[in-house]
Amino acid sequence: MKFQLIKRFAPFVLAGIASVGNAQDVSAIIEGVKSQYAPDTRVAVWEISQVSENGMLMLSGKVDDAKAKEALLAELKKNGVQFQENIAVLPDGSVEKPWALVDISVACIRGEARSGAELTSQAIMGTPVRVLEQEGGMSRIQTPDNYIGYVTDSSLYFLTKEEMDDWKQAERRIVTAYQATLYAQPNGDESDVVSDLLLGNLLKYKGESGDFVALELPDGRSGYARKADVADFDEWVQQSFDMALMEKNARRMMGIPYLWGGMSTKMADCSGFVRTVYFSNGVILQRDASQQALTGMKIDCAKWRTDAEPGDLIFIGTKSGRVTHVAMYIGNGKFIHSSGRVKINSMNPDDDDFLDYVYLSMSRIKGQVGTQGIVAVKSHPWYF
Repeated sequence: MKFQLIKRFAPFVLAGIASVGNAQDVSAIIEGVKSQYAPDTRVAVWEISQVSENGMLMLSGKVDDAKAKEALLAELKKNGVQFQENIAVLPDGSVEKPWALVDISVACIRGEARSGAELTSQAIMGTPVRVLEQEGGMSRIQTPDNYIGYVTDSSLYFLTKEEMDDWKQAERRIVTAYQATLYAQPNGDESDVVSDLLLGNLLKYKGESGDFVALELPDGRSGYARKADVADFDEWVQQSFDMALMEKNARRMMGIPYLWGGMSTKMADCSGFVRTVYFSNGVILQRDASQQALTGMKIDCAKWRTDAEPGDLIFIGTKSGRVTHVAMYIGNGKFIHSSGRVKINSMNPDDDDFLDYVYLSMSRIKGQVGTQGIVAVKSHPWYF
């Protein structure tokens, strides 16, 4: 069942079409249903095309929600449109294993099913993803925040529903170190390494050996990490809001390069940076800044001196109100963000590191976990 982080809009009501018999009218119906079921195609699949053949409307394409297809067909019928359709609901029958786990420290998510396509996001090791379709060695997947894109199959380990259920019940460890190493033996030998590990990577627990813990990657490869670098996942998800921890992890990332689509401790864009920081405290935010800006409790930017609290997200953009950037407030007018690199700047015009941005709004995440677009890892059905 598709896990929703974005609430659907109010039911679509078609009005003003006296008769439907041309492409413009049909397009209005399609767009109306889309506005209800797939207003943001970053988190929903809506690929519907229409052609006329011998006077018959032919609809084809893909959606990822059966209810969206049903609503579209019902609306067309209600308006007397004669049509034939070939609209697939993803995942389709060609997907044998509808789940996967990211099998490398960080996997690239792209906008199209080719390795050279634009990087739109990333997902770190152990992230559970829904597999929507597969083609040419790449899979269209959906991450726990509903973000959709394409990942190279070699970066994933595919699972049946039963295997996914087994993984959710397994004892696991999460990496809490900024970066770590999975060694082939419990001796810390840097010349005999299985994989690099990053903050937030999730692996199966297999046992212990001295100062090391035995861990297993999704594909069955195994090795040893230092006990000090990991935590019991079941215990980790119970943590409370901890701004000190998040600021510590944010500062650990100081100086790392900006990467459009990046979302790990290796490289990150602005929204990927704050999302990585919040995930270290067991909270899943929306992927992009414009999505994050719609969540949380709103704070007036103009009142930052009296109303802002560390951990608040600051949304920056254009004078017309378009969100283009996000930062995390850390107190005393200062904020940390990824812009060129991860760095600290100020909202205070009197400070040397002041940035003359257009500060649009602030959102408080503290106390808002469980509201629209802000989900605790412990409450997400893909993890437990």
